[in-house]
Amino acid sequence: MIHIVYPGNQVYTGQIVDAAFRRSFGRGQVESVCPAEWQSILDRETAPTVVVAEPLDDWAELIGKTLKKRRAKLVLFGTLPTMVARLLGAGVRPINSEWNAKATCPPAPLHNFSESPLRIAYRRSLGDVASPIPERAFLRFDFADEWNNLGFGAIRADGSPWASRQMVNLPDTATLAEVTCHGEVVSSYAGLWDWEETSLLWFNRPAGPVDSQEWRLVEVFLSHYRYPDLPCSPSLTEIPYGFDAAVTMRLDCDEDVESARPLWEMYHDLGLPFSLAVHTVLLTDSRHHPLLREVVENGGAVLSHTATHLPNWGGSYETALNEATTSAAQLARVLGIQVPYAVSPFHQTPPYARAALADSGYAGCIGGIILKDPDFLMARGGPPPGSPSGFVGHSQQCMLHGDGLQHGGDQIAVFKEAYDIAVRGRSFFGYLDHPFSARYRYGWSGEEARLDIHLRFIDHLRSRERVLFANENDALDFIRYRAATAVTDSGEGFAVVPSRNLSSAWLLGVEYGGRISAVEEAGWRS
Repeated sequence: MIHIVYPGNQVYTGQIVDAAFRRSFGRGQVESVCPAEWQSILDRETAPTVVVAEPLDDWAELIGKTLKKRRAKLVLFGTLPTMVARLLGAGVRPINSEWNAKATCPPAPLHNFSESPLRIAYRRSLGDVASPIPERAFLRFDFADEWNNLGFGAIRADGSPWASRQMVNLPDTATLAEVTCHGEVVSSYAGLWDWEETSLLWFNRPAGPVDSQEWRLVEVFLSHYRYPDLPCSPSLTEIPYGFDAAVTMRLDCDEDVESARPLWEMYHDLGLPFSLAVHTVLLTDSRHHPLLREVVENGGAVLSHTATHLPNWGGSYETALNEATTSAAQLARVLGIQVPYAVSPFHQTPPYARAALADSGYAGCIGGIILKDPDFLMARGGPPPGSPSGFVGHSQQCMLHGDGLQHGGDQIAVFKEAYDIAVRGRSFFGYLDHPFSARYRYGWSGEEARLDIHLRFIDHLRSRERVLFANENDALDFIRYRAATAVTDSGEGFAVVPSRNLSSAWLLGVEYGGRISAVEEAGWRS
């Protein structure tokens, strides 16, 4: 079992962390416990795995006991209590005001990006696995102050679960990643300590790296680091078994549908799946209906993009519920099928909207943007914090727009980097564009220029050896299937059993002890 501990004044943080571990390691393998139970675990388990988010000073003794336990693994997120810092040879001091200012950045200018002066730089690998993002800014924008094409969330300086809480100086031998400013090291960000019979992984943020492909290091630490000498827990891979990469592409039809036809025809001719998210007010014009039907008939997907495309799903549960049910009914009338998934307008997906979508019959939602709702910006698809079982989310904030093309050098370098980060992180990669409308072309000079850029990007996507191209429905079906898979620990071995109620077009993979194996219909056992 992976035991999660967090203080009572950090419930939101704890829910974020708990949900992240469940998305990677399965519900049956993860439990949140109180400190008394933590003590009992140390008394009865021979090889405990404990995760502590934002530990209290009073928990220093329990942390020390865990590190003295034979064959233990410990993950710490957030503040290092004074006694723990001494034990680890770390110097700590409060965040200063300069840190706060340097954690932010201005909006991105057109055809360029904006990044904060504070950055994370990884100095070494965790075992044989390097961080999927070797270096990154605390905050990055690729368009205005809205989205980050590289996919990660913001590291704040506001006291939230997303903020670094201390400036920390670790011994060189323990330093995994550092915080830099204009090339100068100002703090440590991640650390790794190894003793003869225990290991500890730490991130300088209460939520850890749950919203970045840096999460891959957490999966590696628990699934195969120092195997078989220390305890390891099988993780469920987000890329289906047998593939090196997995990709979805969609168009968000905010103002038009039919104008997507040239792009649809190109993808269709290339044999690639296509997905459309539809703002259903557009369906009052029957000219938009044929393309939707063609996409579905040819193996593509149609999703709801709400009824009226309101920011924040209208600002309340009641409005979001109406947006969800109305759009589903309108799409059902045109297509003759019930759409199972939605795409959030502006990528804004507040908790009440997730609840409304689940209550109106949707099985999941695509969203995720650095600007808002940080707990929906997830490294791994699956149930968001606080969501009911069976409802999943997937973060896709990479927008292939003319506005995002870089001036000078390779115009699509950022988009290539976004894909490569997802592949290294073993994450399902999603990117999107929009159909042209009479009002707006999203920075594209014309259809020919856009088709050329898409073709160039597809060439890069196909540069990997075994690439799965999926429509959004099939991708989210797989994410639901993965989320419903049972992972159990009998004490003598692990078992992974696929859901009998859900299915997927692809096999699930399980990573354990440094190997990735297929989860067949009968399941998998260690």
